[in-house]
Amino acid sequence: MEAGNNHNAPLASLTDYNKLANNLVVDLKRLRSFSEKLNLHQSISSIDDVLQRIEEKTFWVAVVGEFKRGKSTFINALLGQEILPSDIEPCSATLNRVTYSLNSYVEVEFIDGEKEKIAIDELANYVTKLTPEAEAKAATVKEAVVYYPATYCKNNVDIIDTPGLNDDPSMTGVTLSVLPRVDAAILVIMAQSPVSEVERDFLENKLLTNDLGRVIFVVTGIDRCNRPGDADKVIASVKKRIREYVLERAAQQWGENSAEYEVYLKKIGDPKVFGLSAYQALEAKHSKDDELLAESRFVEFEKALEQFLVRERGAIELQVPLNRAIATSGEILSTINIQESALKMKLEDFEKTYETSIAEIAELRSRKKDEMQLIDKAAENVRYNVRPLLNKLEDDLKQTALQVIDSTTITSKDLNNKKALAEKLGRKVSTSLQNAGQKLADKIQIEIQRGLVEEVDRLKDFANSVVTVLNRIEMQFIDVEANSNRKRNAGGEAIAAALAVFTGFGGIWSGFRTAGVKGAAVGAAGSVGTAIGAGVLAGLIGFPITWPALIAISVVSVFTGGWLTKLVFGGEQLETFKENYKEAIIKEIEKQLKSNPINHKVEDHISTSFEHLKQTLSQEVEALLDNTQSTLYELNRKRQQNETQTEAEHKELDEIRAETERILGSAQRRSQELVEIMSV
Repeated sequence: MEAGNNHNAPLASLTDYNKLANNLVVDLKRLRSFSEKLNLHQSISSIDDVLQRIEEKTFWVAVVGEFKRGKSTFINALLGQEILPSDIEPCSATLNRVTYSLNSYVEVEFIDGEKEKIAIDELANYVTKLTPEAEAKAATVKEAVVYYPATYCKNNVDIIDTPGLNDDPSMTGVTLSVLPRVDAAILVIMAQSPVSEVERDFLENKLLTNDLGRVIFVVTGIDRCNRPGDADKVIASVKKRIREYVLERAAQQWGENSAEYEVYLKKIGDPKVFGLSAYQALEAKHSKDDELLAESRFVEFEKALEQFLVRERGAIELQVPLNRAIATSGEILSTINIQESALKMKLEDFEKTYETSIAEIAELRSRKKDEMQLIDKAAENVRYNVRPLLNKLEDDLKQTALQVIDSTTITSKDLNNKKALAEKLGRKVSTSLQNAGQKLADKIQIEIQRGLVEEVDRLKDFANSVVTVLNRIEMQFIDVEANSNRKRNAGGEAIAAALAVFTGFGGIWSGFRTAGVKGAAVGAAGSVGTAIGAGVLAGLIGFPITWPALIAISVVSVFTGGWLTKLVFGGEQLETFKENYKEAIIKEIEKQLKSNPINHKVEDHISTSFEHLKQTLSQEVEALLDNTQSTLYELNRKRQQNETQTEAEHKELDEIRAETERILGSAQRRSQELVEIMSV
């Protein structure tokens, strides 16, 4: 009963969430043992899946930004020790991931798959560009995992130190590659040069497309602001500029009067911008100087980060085991009701009710097959809708590239430095190509989401039918007059629990209506059927990052190639330069699209998305039907053998019922509390 008291304590910190998570694991294991006694095999499997997810799930927070912005120093300030290498020159050349461990060491994973365990003080020799030898070694490293007893990593939070943007294309590529896999990002901006063009491009075309609701902005170096009030002015300016960029992009993409524009604004909310001095914070933690720590403003940020992890991560992830506890509790209570009542029925009445119930379950399974076919048709309809968009891709990219080249002023003086001119024009074309591809990717993403949401909404009727039939089966075995109170409570809990199985469906719909992609992800993640959230929506969010960047990066690499330089600058005549350059770019676009058939990838992605929906529907419906059917089969066996319930069995079922009702009540209260937290 102590666990139940802990369940009722207010949630205020990561510690409280950890306690609740631990209590939920205990409760789920209790429900698992009850399910074993009652032969509810599907419930056992579902609980095992959730317990495994709790054990394995990590929350990745990536620290990103331009080179020489103090990202490593910032992470060191979070850790309270100088763990990651830092320098005034561009330093990090690989992904460095900090994860929790009582013992401090580093495991380096190389590109060829080999791994090497090293001491933390050797890390700089493997992941930096501080010496030619270290840079050569870093080129062979895939990732360095730093195991360290960091407070922020205790709750399965991993902190990712990324290479600096705009250092060189390969380093930027490493950062882009990790974005679809992270759960949150901290963009580090320097107070002395806030929101550069590189940062603006990264914000608009990378972070915004991933999910701005998961981005925190840190303006570091405020200790270098000389005059009083300058730091606050810089922070306010950064916040204003970030919001303007968001508004400009949303208005350009959707139109200011569109519903999508309103959804985008709701999803973004008010950007979280914190000004601080990571250098002062690290020094203060070393020397235990509370006054300097307060001056650094780091404590304010750390409190906000903890609340962010509590609300954005804790509330979402805890809803999954809570919903499983609710669903399984309902199944257990329903099974006990049927068992106790069925053994008291006359054999003739039991057999009639049994046959009717088995037939109803078979009918639901038949309807489930029909629903699967309808989902396949919906997937084909989405593929049909996106094909015209895909067919326009090549023409859109070519037209965009030509417009950029035509609009760029080039003088004869520019031709004196041919390589610099090629790189400058290449960057402009690349950015424009990526923006054009991004717009098209957004449209495709919306079509896929719309198709999924429509199917999810349509499936509500089937979900309700399953709940209604199973509830009716339970009622047929219960003496309503003798069990009126129990029926009203336990039966009502069973309906609520069964509906909770489909919360992912309804959650996606309501979340999408109110908060766009971010809300949809929250709705899905808070469900038992999280294959939709993890497998589909997360993929859709990450999808626009990888597609346009693939073409853009490939085109950039050609701009400095020897054959292109020769083609473009074979003659020194300015009037022929643009035409030759256009021809080269058009050929490269055609080559890249031919070698990377985007249309096949998109159609495969659509198929995978709807397959996740089918798998989730089948898994959750079968869990409910199998549990009920197994209970009926076992009861039929007992009735045919004239078995009766012993006093010991009756007492054990009463104990199981009482403990299950306690777990159910606690889970429902906590679930409602988390819903309220997520709505803040």
